[in-house]
Amino acid sequence: MKKILLALVLAVTVVSGVLVARPVFADNKCTTNILPDSLCDADAAKEGKGVKEMLNMIVGIMMAGVGVLGVLGVTIVGIQYLTASGSEEKTRKAKRRLFEIVIGVAAFLLIGALIRFLMPGVQ
Repeated sequence: MKKILLALVLAVTVVSGVLVARPVFADNKCTTNILPDSLCDADAAKEGKGVKEMLNMIVGIMMAGVGVLGVLGVTIVGIQYLTASGSEEKTRKAKRRLFEIVIGVAAFLLIGALIRFLMPGVQ
């Protein structure tokens, strides 16, 4: 289980690194389609629009990732609960893990709401 979780975290890290990475060229023209145009525009960068769009993208990726991991975690815990076959120890572990997943997702949603409250431009 720990190896699967580690592999999943590694995969998410690599994919997010590829999505956020941007090549830098001497002529300072943006040649990638991954990032918003305002990150390549110097006037928009002076107004802070590029930072807001980057934060929107990062928060969106994180929200999607937590959602996927939450559903995956609940599915795994459900399978563990169903295969406990009456064992009190396994049933208790599955219930505890489900509680931890729910608390983790709720905490992340609370933090997301706090970020949106403190930075109104971030959606």
